[in-house]
Amino acid sequence: MALLIPAVPDVITDPQITVGSEFELVGSCLMDMAKLGIVSEAKVDTFNLPIYFTYPKELRRIIEGNGCFSIERMEELNITKQHIVMPDLRQRMLYIRAILEPLIKNHFGNEIIDQLFEIYSRKLSESSIFLNPEYQKTTAIFLLLKPI
Repeated sequence: MALLIPAVPDVITDPQITVGSEFELVGSCLMDMAKLGIVSEAKVDTFNLPIYFTYPKELRRIIEGNGCFSIERMEELNITKQHIVMPDLRQRMLYIRAILEPLIKNHFGNEIIDQLFEIYSRKLSESSIFLNPEYQKTTAIFLLLKPI
């Protein structure tokens, strides 16, 4: 079985943006909204994205611990920044909004969506790293597994 899995590097340098960083930024925006009383902190605490990005070492440990497959080949693929950069603030905001809006609406309601993504856009524009391609790090893991 061959798999290609989005991941984060085992070692993250500072500053560095990985695939999960965008979602963490949205989480910080939700916390800001809770501090302002726009949403309840309890609502934010119970909001979970069904997204997880593994580390290569963690994935190896899980597969080996499972005992159903042997790892025939495992490679960490670093995707070059020219293929992943969205330096335009509006494009980046719309991309994340398209991914998360249904989940956020379902949990918090429709009323907060525009304000949430205004805060998100402001944080993106104030960041020295999010829109800078030099800090982008996209990793995927190629796995070739064989049933035991």
